[in-house]
Amino acid sequence: MKTIKSFLLYLLPYNRKYRDFRKAKQQVDYLMFLKYKLGLLKSYWPINKSCTVANINNIYIGINCLIGRPGAYLQGAGQLYIGDYVQLGPNVGLLTSNHDLYDQRKYNNQKVIIGGYSWIGMNSVVLPGVKLGTRTIVAAGSVVTKSFPEGYCVIGGTPAKVIKILDKTKFKPWKHEAEYYGFVPREEFEKKHPDIVEKLNTNLVKEI
Repeated sequence: MKTIKSFLLYLLPYNRKYRDFRKAKQQVDYLMFLKYKLGLLKSYWPINKSCTVANINNIYIGINCLIGRPGAYLQGAGQLYIGDYVQLGPNVGLLTSNHDLYDQRKYNNQKVIIGGYSWIGMNSVVLPGVKLGTRTIVAAGSVVTKSFPEGYCVIGGTPAKVIKILDKTKFKPWKHEAEYYGFVPREEFEKKHPDIVEKLNTNLVKEI
C-alpha cells in the first residue's frame, strides 16, 4: 500500500500543494496548477483556455480572485487593477483601451480599477477609465461607461446606472481558509513581489 501511495505521489509531485491551493476556492484543475509549477504559464493567476488576455504584464490582481473566466476578455493596455475576492462571470470584458474617435489607428489608454469583493455579471463590459468601489455588483449584460467609486451598490443597464444602494453595515468581508494571489500563497507573493502589492494598494486605496 505504501508503495502504491509513493508511486502516486511521484506522479503528482505537487499534490499536497494543490490540496492547500484548493482551500482558496480557485476553480483550477490539477493540470493547470502543475503547468504553473513547471513554469509553463505566463501569468501568476489562472486563465481559462477560452479567456483572452492582452497586455498581461499590466494586469494586477489581488487575493483569491476569479477573473480569468470562460469567454472573458481582459485588456491591460491602460493598466487593470483588481482588488481582493473579485469575481467575474463568463464572457465579461474589462477594457483599458479604445480606438480614437477620429482615427481608429490610434488608441486611448485609461486605467480601470475594480474594488475588492466586487462581482461583475455575465456578458458585462467595463469601459476604459472606469473605477468601481468596494462591493460593486454589476448586473449581467451591463455596459459600464462611468465610475462608481463609492461602491456598495448594484448597477446595471446600458449604460449602467445605480439600481440599489447596499447597506454597508450588512456587508461582512469574508476570508477563505487559504489566501493566494493567483497560484501563489499570500505570504510568499508579498515577499517576492512587493512592487505588485504596492501598485495594488496604491491604486485601490488612493483612487477609489
